[in-house]
Amino acid sequence: CEDSRVDKWAAHTLDELLSYQSTSGGDSPVEIVPVVVLKKHHHGPKLKNFIRNDERLPNEVDDDGPLPAWTKDPRLDFQHLAVEMLAWQNAVHKLRIPSEATLKGAGYMHAWLFRPPIVDAPRMLNSMMLEVDMHENTVDVNTDTEYESLEHMVEDAKSLGCDAVVNCSGLGARDICGDEEIVGGRGVLLHYDRMCPRRPDPHGAEPFPNDAAIMVEEPPWGNEIETAYVIPRGDVLVVGGTYLEGDTETNVRPEERERLTKNAWTMGIDTEKAEPVDSWVGFRPSRPMTRLEVDTSGAVGNQGIKIVHNYGHGGSGWTVFVGAAKEAASLVVG
Repeated sequence: CEDSRVDKWAAHTLDELLSYQSTSGGDSPVEIVPVVVLKKHHHGPKLKNFIRNDERLPNEVDDDGPLPAWTKDPRLDFQHLAVEMLAWQNAVHKLRIPSEATLKGAGYMHAWLFRPPIVDAPRMLNSMMLEVDMHENTVDVNTDTEYESLEHMVEDAKSLGCDAVVNCSGLGARDICGDEEIVGGRGVLLHYDRMCPRRPDPHGAEPFPNDAAIMVEEPPWGNEIETAYVIPRGDVLVVGGTYLEGDTETNVRPEERERLTKNAWTMGIDTEKAEPVDSWVGFRPSRPMTRLEVDTSGAVGNQGIKIVHNYGHGGSGWTVFVGAAKEAASLVVG
């Protein structure tokens, strides 16, 4: 997404998730999880960037691939490592990641290592819904109405005595708003029990006890639309995945299940002893630019009701949701 607002939204969301995790005790739906992103090439600043006689930051001047802005946030403890250094550090961290020999054999010579908050989505959604339901200003969190259009929303808002509508209809905006830019980015996942058996490393590396998320967007393990990953989340290991725009299949295809099972094996799950506990298909509401704005089109006779759109965040929902919600709220009251 090229939306310049995303970094701000993500920063607000990171603030909220870190605060939530630190104050919720040991049973928080937010967990700090080490993440390893595997890279075949360097993709970041080299020594020449540090010795140039200019005022630009090293992360901003490398033609080989500058690091994104979020890597500078010290709370994420971001490191850009050769796999030799990753393996050396892992003697201390004891993360369940492929060995140095395995990574080099697949052509992955570099890695990003950082520690973001990971959200256990079902538990977090339940917690958020309970908070809304118990808030003193909440009148009704479910109207039991399936809206067919913005006009329908405005009519209902007026009948309820509301002065604004926030449209978070996601993929439904295609029908409700006639928005032809929004498309479903199909994702498929397998879930394994987090305590499932792990296979030994083929190169005889020592087995380690600590879970980590592993993500790969480059061959041979993954690519941009079929990312290979495992993410510890709550009591499951989430194995993915895909990002297929316009694909409307609601079931996991046999060939997809086979590929995800291979991903699980690659990421260290012993698929000869462990079966998935669940499979999942979903559709990310993707748009070239997130639609977060006041509706000024005049297409709806709004009858004094302000309409604020907030949809099209794609696969970044848990990364930006707090910041996006704050901006939407500011538009409602502004």
